[in-house]
Amino acid sequence: MTIRTHSIEELKEKRRQGTVETVVPFVLNGKQETVPKKIVNGEMEVIDYDKPLGEMMTSETARKELVQKVVLDVELGREEVPVLYKPIYETLTDPNFPKEFEAKWAQSGAVIFFEHLEGEEVKFGSLQAESGPIARIKGYAAGFEYTKEMEIFNQMFNFEIMNRAFGEAHNALLNHLHLGPIIQHNYKAANKTAAQYTNELGKALENKTGAHYMLSLRATLRQALKDARVAKRPGTVLLANSADKEDIQDALGSMTIQATPYGATAGISDIIYYDGWDTNVARKEYAYPGVPQGKAFLIRPKRGFKELVKQGLQVNSTIGDLSRLVEAQIVGDFWRGVFAAVEENVQVIEFPGQ
Repeated sequence: MTIRTHSIEELKEKRRQGTVETVVPFVLNGKQETVPKKIVNGEMEVIDYDKPLGEMMTSETARKELVQKVVLDVELGREEVPVLYKPIYETLTDPNFPKEFEAKWAQSGAVIFFEHLEGEEVKFGSLQAESGPIARIKGYAAGFEYTKEMEIFNQMFNFEIMNRAFGEAHNALLNHLHLGPIIQHNYKAANKTAAQYTNELGKALENKTGAHYMLSLRATLRQALKDARVAKRPGTVLLANSADKEDIQDALGSMTIQATPYGATAGISDIIYYDGWDTNVARKEYAYPGVPQGKAFLIRPKRGFKELVKQGLQVNSTIGDLSRLVEAQIVGDFWRGVFAAVEENVQVIEFPGQ
């Protein structure tokens, strides 16, 4: 079976193939509007205006065109930071989600058929829920201002830079909200697989002295698969650091060492490489941690991982603040929650040392 790999660069490469067309909503002065988004072979159609910025604030039609440009620039930024967590999470979208709720909705059916004997009562199935934290819907927002200075000096390039940074920050936060709970959790010993060591003859060792690294990594990944299966949470998605990409792919494939053939390791369908994200805002550094090098997480996807979307990203534009020479304010907000039952569905893997 071919293993699917997911990284920011690979997902961006996939978007460079074919045509993608969607419609993106936004709000202008309280009124719902939309703008078409089209990507052809990785090139996204954006709006370029020859008019000075100041002229684009003089009428309702011109302001609408300006906000359409903002929305598409934001989408262009989102294309630069694709979301990586989709193979792990099931997405549930409902504008009527309450602010918080227990995990009773994250449930599955349990039914078994028995031979029916005359007069006996039929055995009824039941619903069983994943244990885990209460899921809460939270609101997130960011904004920037179109100022008088940008208008009089026609600084459209600054305007576009802010728009795209807005989109990048949105998707970077989504990756952090969904992958952070897996990476940062303090796992119990039962959820951990220690490094395994093997020499070039395939003999198990107690430590890395005399160990063959690739065979040791292969043995470690296989032990993690076994540990997760024995614990009845078989994992099929591997979350790792991109610095370990080549080693992981080699260790999972077939190889021959000292004339001894070793078969490929089955059971992993997807590998996600996530190294985190960082940026600097107003001279302050913000960083979302990625998977540490030398560690990975084997995950049973979907059942215990829910992405809860009450409202996706919505760009809202309104008149600014004259007292501060702000011509217009652009605010984006979204409302969503994350349910991650990590201990029931994750096995932490420590790679062998070299």
